Amino acid sequence: MMRSRVGVLVAVGLGLTSCAQVTKELKKANLGSDVNRVVAASEKVQSCDKLKVEPAIQEEYALGSALAIHWAQQGGGLMLGNPAEEALSTYVNTVGRNLAMQSPRPELGWTFGVLKDVKRFNALSAPAGYVFVTQGLLQGVENEAQLAGVLSHEIAHVVLKHALHQYVSVKVKTCKGAAVTGAVMSAVASKVVGASRSDGRLDLDSDTGLMGEMVEGTVDVFGKGNRRDEELAADALAVELMLSAGYDPREFSRLLDRTSGGGGFWENHPSKRDRQEQIADLLDARRKDADPLARLDVASLQRPALPAAFAIVGAGKKPTGMAKDAK
Repeated sequence: MMRSRVGVLVAVGLGLTSCAQVTKELKKANLGSDVNRVVAASEKVQSCDKLKVEPAIQEEYALGSALAIHWAQQGGGLMLGNPAEEALSTYVNTVGRNLAMQSPRPELGWTFGVLKDVKRFNALSAPAGYVFVTQGLLQGVENEAQLAGVLSHEIAHVVLKHALHQYVSVKVKTCKGAAVTGAVMSAVASKVVGASRSDGRLDLDSDTGLMGEMVEGTVDVFGKGNRRDEELAADALAVELMLSAGYDPREFSRLLDRTSGGGGFWENHPSKRDRQEQIADLLDARRKDADPLARLDVASLQRPALPAAFAIVGAGKKPTGMAKDAK
């Protein structure tokens, strides 16, 4: 009997080109309870791929706000405790919002904040337009153009939806894990699997447990960092945002000299030399553009001095942590 079943499986498989077709033929064959259970599990796994859809805007805002709270807690809170800190926050928001308005997603509720963390040279972002820089990073910034470079890079991650892609991968992994184990599903897994049978989207606002697990999973994936191509794509868009706002992207390249030799905290980040070469190539291409309206006049680019409000960060001090870039 086993040989005949294997024979049918082989015969079916040889003439089919997709997993879905194989599953369909196996169901027709009705080969017994064991095989039928495998087929059922396979169907569930395939259904999980329906979660690979763009999250609804409400889903993005829910995830983004939860991640923003997490980053703020991890960074020791926001610098908003006195008038001097509030003035600094207002300045960073002014620069950041100007850059965000140059982006393809100006309609987001962009929010920029300074974390109290003085040990790390770091910047982070979350979906829906949340961007944070640490006090430790600001201590290494020499002019407004360098700050604009950092903020533009994080804005680019939000615009290109890199964290949202990581979140979607968490949804798919949760769904497939529940399908493969076949065990009694948790309430969270059940909702994720249920979403795979509808439009693939989750209502995070209505379930704190679901929200918590999805955020935790996204943070875990976040710890592995963005892919090399995503980091370079964020740099490329950052250059465009800086140029649109009149800043000199070469200052962002200079700031990258203060990052670690590997280009960031994660090994899969491009090296700072690769990032700097890309910035130089993009500017060179713009200088040589055949269209006089698109051609770049380097002399017109600005690198404004930092305002008096910036003094509160303790500029000139060196943060003790390894430099890194995050989302």
